[in-house]
Amino acid sequence: MKKIFVKSTNHVGDAVLVTPTLRVLRRFFPQAKITLLARPWAAGVFEANPDIDRLWVAEENKSKTHFRRIAQRMRQEQFDLGISLPNSLGAALLMTMGRVKQRVGYARDARRFLLTDPIQVTPQILQVHQVEYYLNLLRDFGDLDAHSCKLVVPVPDGANEALLRLLAEKGLAEHMATGKPLIGIAPGAAFGSAKRWLPDRFAAVSDHLAEKWDARTVIVGSKGERPIGETIAAAVKHPVTILCGDMPLRGLIALCDICRLFLCNDSGAMHVAAARETPLVAIFGSTNWITTAPYSAGAILLRKPGSCPEMPCMRRECNHARECMHAVTVEEVAVAADRQMESSQPNLTGSI
Repeated sequence: MKKIFVKSTNHVGDAVLVTPTLRVLRRFFPQAKITLLARPWAAGVFEANPDIDRLWVAEENKSKTHFRRIAQRMRQEQFDLGISLPNSLGAALLMTMGRVKQRVGYARDARRFLLTDPIQVTPQILQVHQVEYYLNLLRDFGDLDAHSCKLVVPVPDGANEALLRLLAEKGLAEHMATGKPLIGIAPGAAFGSAKRWLPDRFAAVSDHLAEKWDARTVIVGSKGERPIGETIAAAVKHPVTILCGDMPLRGLIALCDICRLFLCNDSGAMHVAAARETPLVAIFGSTNWITTAPYSAGAILLRKPGSCPEMPCMRRECNHARECMHAVTVEEVAVAADRQMESSQPNLTGSI
């Protein structure tokens, strides 16, 4: 295998969870040139990844013209092997039109005929964590058990410096210089509102951490999640800083390294924090904790089984007044947050 093409998953959290697959792929084919295609909003996950040689950033499904151009570029490369991480028909079609010789992917979404090596989807594989789900695509190339499943999301070059400038602009330089803890809160979730804990409860935990630990909270998320951040900011007694929409994904990766604690829902930000081994408390309700829990031994996951008869429903919007989210109390999250604060190491220098 001289040239390998990998079609990345399309969302930030999933992109983080495929990084162990890239690591194992590199171990199986150390001499191959690995090219990965990622969507623009998830590309930051792979920007500094040591297991790929080239990162193509494109929204290949934006139009038929975009799709054909990428397929043409792939034909010119003459890839020996292609790995379709998404389950979509489009990803398999792209590899077929790109004339990738050996095409591997799960036999889902009516695309078996486009794959030279379709991997059967068994009931068992649907019950494992997503990290193992993606790794299973490489099962015919070597011994998966002989390799680590560690998430790999390095901080991109220049991201630390850009982040510190942003935090200084937001008035956080003095707080950081004293070595006081910085807390990250990611109250959003791209999949839908059913996954989101209540903003007033995030606010209450933020106040608790400010009063007990003299901590300052930064609220992170996309530009579209800024209203959630503003709702939290309006409910707190102690100042918070809203960064929603103010920094790229590479900034979030760097931020995780200076946060003493991360509070979040099941989201892309949660998986980034887990990859950076940031102490975190994650709140789960509507989604499947077995398959998408933070892949980190140091994470605390809070969920209330039985709080809703349909849990986990996997819906974007809730049909039961978000009972699973209401069941997780401020007190429970505050206790979990205190546990993480007590066990984590403070950032005494106030710098990355």
